[in-house]
Amino acid sequence: MGRAMEGMMSVFAELDNNLRAERCKNGMIERVKQGVWVWPAPIGYHRSRKGSNITPNPEVAKYIVLIFEEWAKGTHSYRSLAKFMAERGFRTRHGKKPFPQLIESIIRNEVYCGIINAWDMRIKGTFEPIISEELFFRCQRKNTAHAGPRRSANPDFPLRRTVCLTCFGSMTGSYSNGNGGRYPYYHHHKQNCAYAKFIPKATFEQFFVEYLHKINPDAKYEKWFRAIMLDIWQSNYKKFDEMNGTVRKEIEKLEQERQEVFNLHRKGVYDDDELLEQKNIVNQKIREKTQLLMDNRIEEFNMDEALTYCFNFVRDTAKTWLRLKYEPKMRFQRNISPEKWTFDGKEFGTTKLAKIYALKQEYDGKKSNLVEERGVEPLGPNWREGSRNRASPTTGGH
Repeated sequence: MGRAMEGMMSVFAELDNNLRAERCKNGMIERVKQGVWVWPAPIGYHRSRKGSNITPNPEVAKYIVLIFEEWAKGTHSYRSLAKFMAERGFRTRHGKKPFPQLIESIIRNEVYCGIINAWDMRIKGTFEPIISEELFFRCQRKNTAHAGPRRSANPDFPLRRTVCLTCFGSMTGSYSNGNGGRYPYYHHHKQNCAYAKFIPKATFEQFFVEYLHKINPDAKYEKWFRAIMLDIWQSNYKKFDEMNGTVRKEIEKLEQERQEVFNLHRKGVYDDDELLEQKNIVNQKIREKTQLLMDNRIEEFNMDEALTYCFNFVRDTAKTWLRLKYEPKMRFQRNISPEKWTFDGKEFGTTKLAKIYALKQEYDGKKSNLVEERGVEPLGPNWREGSRNRASPTTGGH
């Protein structure tokens, strides 16, 4: 009888705990439906008083904005962005430097654009967002600059993983001790390879610099490339402008549809749950259209300035590579060629160059007319006529 009573008491105790938890959860859900953040304030937010909604913390929110703006550029990994923010004074609640996992959790958290995502609900919060929805969703897009598996990095040897064309093994780099000092070498461990010997870092990288000089676009090529791209741009810009106009009209219609949902709720056609459901559906469509508009706006910039910025990097590729620090240097290498570099003992090479370099090689040799290279511009009904008009810079075209 005693054991039975003990069991019954434990069951009732568990039931009471479950009822309390359910009532607490239901209360939290109701608060969330009102747009209130019911959990501890995320970094960048605080509460002015107990029980109030969260508000941006002016001392920290500026760092959150900077994190999203830098990530949207597509030039950082989580690790490099954590280091970047630490150098600018960003610290955790415990006064420690930010770490990559924290940066990732911030970038993925919709609360910073004013959205609460919990219990299968997606609610627009009544608190002030730190960033815009446009910036948040831009940061969620996949970016090749920080996609892919992690790789070990060694700033002293940026040309590691170069493929030896004799044995197809990957080169590595290390220091050798001797004569009272440490000396950097590139090498690999295929002992039966004729080039398994150690190559001094300065010598190996000089071979690479000579290769970059070889593929470097010259002034004449830049002139042709710029003229053709500006001509294509002027003809395509109107298409983007028309497309953006259509998308803006669709957004206006969706906003009218969203207002109609509120009107139906006032008339009693929709209850509160149906209002939230319909509002979320329309808001999602508006976000998708806004994202499309933002993607198209990427095309709405000064192409001449963009080309100038591009050629500031590629006009003297070797000097650019030499002056960059390690992480930008590695990204620059991948922009020159997405494939691994090869080395035959005397010269560097690659199986695939970026288009601006590949076209330069064909412009110098195989092709007499740069504009005919498929991929520079789409083939259209007036392509032949346009090509003839641009065949010479002195014939009224480019």
